[in-house]
Amino acid sequence: MKDRISILLPVFNDEKFIKRAVDSVLNNSYSNYELIIVNDGSSDNSIDVINSIKDQRIKVYNKSNSGLIETLNYGLKKCKNEIIMRMDGDDEIDKEKISIQLSSFSNSNSILLGTGGSIIDNMSRFKSLVNVPENNTSILKKMRKMQPSIIHASIMFYKDAIIKSGSYDEKFSVAEDYELFYRLSRLGELSNIDMPLYNIRKNEENVSVTRSRTQLLNTMIARKLYFDPQTFKVDIEEYSKTKIEIEKSYTFKVINLLNNKINNSSNQFLSTLFKIFRKIISITLI
Repeated sequence: MKDRISILLPVFNDEKFIKRAVDSVLNNSYSNYELIIVNDGSSDNSIDVINSIKDQRIKVYNKSNSGLIETLNYGLKKCKNEIIMRMDGDDEIDKEKISIQLSSFSNSNSILLGTGGSIIDNMSRFKSLVNVPENNTSILKKMRKMQPSIIHASIMFYKDAIIKSGSYDEKFSVAEDYELFYRLSRLGELSNIDMPLYNIRKNEENVSVTRSRTQLLNTMIARKLYFDPQTFKVDIEEYSKTKIEIEKSYTFKVINLLNNKINNSSNQFLSTLFKIFRKIISITLI
């Protein structure tokens, strides 16, 4: 019997894409899983679309809206299997993702394994590739420079490792993955398969676009606090003190300005120029 895994899929107002997301799982070459769908109080027709999909492997949980972090922690408790794979409600996975990722994960010493990805548009058309570093050292180096390191929704991990680390921390809104990866790196190795097995849908409603300031701020807070190798879990006092320091810093103000320019620019040339400036700044980070 092949290893049975749990697939954790949080949903909030994903009626446009949730069927494509679920279908990409159901049509996967690997079939021994439970699909845990947690509806975080969606105000659209997401739950109706979900309920129209009939498969005994799907388990649906409805809860009042509380945000992604609490929803993920809630969903972790509902997962019955030791190996869990993440996914988002507006994305899609490659037909061979589960099989390839699970085989690699089971034969590695890692406690978490992500994959590379492809950016797709609202019609699921390919736009660009997302490459990722493959080993623990390269991942942490990229994280310290605040460069793409792990695609959160692509990850496969051991449930007990996440629980032991303290699960997702609600203080680090929109950067909960970045902070969690630092904590997990204290317990074991992180790794990636640099294959485009996860399809990320980019549109104007993505959290990373509409809440970029909060994401940047919490990323920089986590980066500063976890630079100390003794840091494992951040308390509210440490968080609040560091938040004030970061908000006053020149680096934060410049990168936040560049992010705003990139997100609001309709000029492709200027947007590319701002991205180059941002990359130059990130390269200077230790």
